[in-house]
Amino acid sequence: MDPRESKAQLRSAIKDRLARLSPKDRSAESRSICRRILESLPKEPVAVCAYYPMGDEVDLRELLTEIPARGHVVYLPRKEGKHFVFRKMEGAATLAPDEFGIPAPPDNSPLLESQELSIALIPGRAFDRKGNRMGRGNGGYDIWIRNQRASSTRVQFWGIAFECQIVQDIPMEAHDERVDAIVTARGVQKT
Repeated sequence: MDPRESKAQLRSAIKDRLARLSPKDRSAESRSICRRILESLPKEPVAVCAYYPMGDEVDLRELLTEIPARGHVVYLPRKEGKHFVFRKMEGAATLAPDEFGIPAPPDNSPLLESQELSIALIPGRAFDRKGNRMGRGNGGYDIWIRNQRASSTRVQFWGIAFECQIVQDIPMEAHDERVDAIVTARGVQKT
């Protein structure tokens, strides 16, 4: 089967799995994932790329206040032109909906410098235990991860997922990027 066709079928299956996840279970898993991330962050301050959850993604909103409270700097994505960039989050009150309606830092917030980044929390539709990731199909994160890896080899990319998003195998294509670890409610698994 063509990888694109396999991915389309997998995206549909994951959408069904996520739809069956109750709000209570979604909230509990999201809180557990946030705890796992906080337990795994270095003690010294680092720059962390995160995301503001959209739709059925793991809810990281509590991290957006907790990570800076621990001295880390948080950067969030903002669509600018054809691609997205990461800009510094100066506080939850400064976030405003971007062109997709997702809260993002203002366009005058400082841009992420690749050399500062330590950890990037990456959403996805599905992951396998080898670190393969399937996104929404637009390639935005794949392009960004590839560019970050070309700029700095020290960045760790952590896939963030509910347990129901972990599958046996992800159909991969040449442009797809892997993650270095997967964080679920059960913990952080290096790949």
